[in-house]
Amino acid sequence: MPTPYVDSVYVRLARAEDAVKRIRLRRMQWVATGLLLFVTGLYIASVFFKNTSVAWPYIGAFAEAAMVGALADWFAVSALFRHPLGLSFIPHTAIIPKNKDRIADNLGDFVQGEFFSTERVTSVIHDFNPAQKLAGWLSDDRHADMIGTIVVKVLAYGLNALDETEVRAFLRKNVALKFNELDLSTFVSQILSALTHEGRHQAMLDQMLKGASNYINEPEIKRRIIDFAADKIPLYVKSWKDSTATFFIEKILGYVGDTLAEVDQDPNHPLRAEFDRAIAELIVKLRSDLLFRLKIKEYQEQLASNEVLADFVESLWRDVSAWIQNDLSSKRSLIHAKISEIAGRLGTTLSSDKPMQTWINDQILNYIPDLLDRLRPKIGAFISGKMKEWKEHEVVNKLELNIGRDLQFIRLNGTFVGGLVGLIIHVATTMVR
Repeated sequence: MPTPYVDSVYVRLARAEDAVKRIRLRRMQWVATGLLLFVTGLYIASVFFKNTSVAWPYIGAFAEAAMVGALADWFAVSALFRHPLGLSFIPHTAIIPKNKDRIADNLGDFVQGEFFSTERVTSVIHDFNPAQKLAGWLSDDRHADMIGTIVVKVLAYGLNALDETEVRAFLRKNVALKFNELDLSTFVSQILSALTHEGRHQAMLDQMLKGASNYINEPEIKRRIIDFAADKIPLYVKSWKDSTATFFIEKILGYVGDTLAEVDQDPNHPLRAEFDRAIAELIVKLRSDLLFRLKIKEYQEQLASNEVLADFVESLWRDVSAWIQNDLSSKRSLIHAKISEIAGRLGTTLSSDKPMQTWINDQILNYIPDLLDRLRPKIGAFISGKMKEWKEHEVVNKLELNIGRDLQFIRLNGTFVGGLVGLIIHVATTMVR
């Protein structure tokens, strides 16, 4: 939202621009009026000196017609904005202020029909090729860095806002409320159904098995498990010789790791079928087992009302928020660098992916007609409504400042064209005689 200072700058600039336009308008008005006075003086001179030279009758004919043309065009230009000489009884004068509302409606219809027609806008978008332009723009390191800077500023602002006591209290209360209202059983069943569609859960299982197998087979992890067992169940572990305990625990861990690796490598392993069956049964229970759903709802309500858990989540949020804020305020922000890298990589990838560019452009072109159909009447109504809000003298002032100077050329043209027509008529009349 613009600040009052920015608003005042815009107002001062607009006033200064209007002052310049007014000076240029007045200057052209004086030029046109001065030309009228000049041809009037020329006509008076021709009357007094018509017998002193054969040229004066021709000059007089030119000047007389020029005066008529200048006065007629002055009347026509003035009648657009006001009553000439204040004579309000003359019909079809002050045309613009009298018809302000009708002009506003016509202008709104014209703009929305001519500038925002579906064919015109889609043609411009098609020629512009927004996907290609976006790809080129993102590929520029300066623009990628700018995106990173903008996102960092937005994140910093959002974190500062969310860190306020009132905001955190509001979120704490409403997040718990929304979590309690959530149909968690149905939600989880939908997620599981999506994950099991076309065997996607097996791909996730592969990653989990591979990671777990590698983790268990690491010597350092085995040593930690042995130390943990010795600490928690010393009666069973320390009663054995250290080497014996280590041997049995390593054997057990090795067996578990080997089993996980075996399941990972064998797509037809029986445990995979068991995993499929367990997931399918869980989805059915989540959807149709009333007792199971009630039990989950009970746990859900306990979690939503658990103050200890809420305090833990809030403390966790504070820690994460503090880390993010420290990173965002750093000159070598990892978040900024990563976002900039992603933006640049996206631009580079999109630049070489013509099918993706075509898809993006098609999506925009498919969406634009419906958007225009909804926005076009609003645009016309906005223009019409804004113009109707102006008072008559405001409309006259705005239009005269912007087109009044150009209208003065009508007066100049009327003076010269009228004079030439009068001269031609005089010459033709003389020749006939």
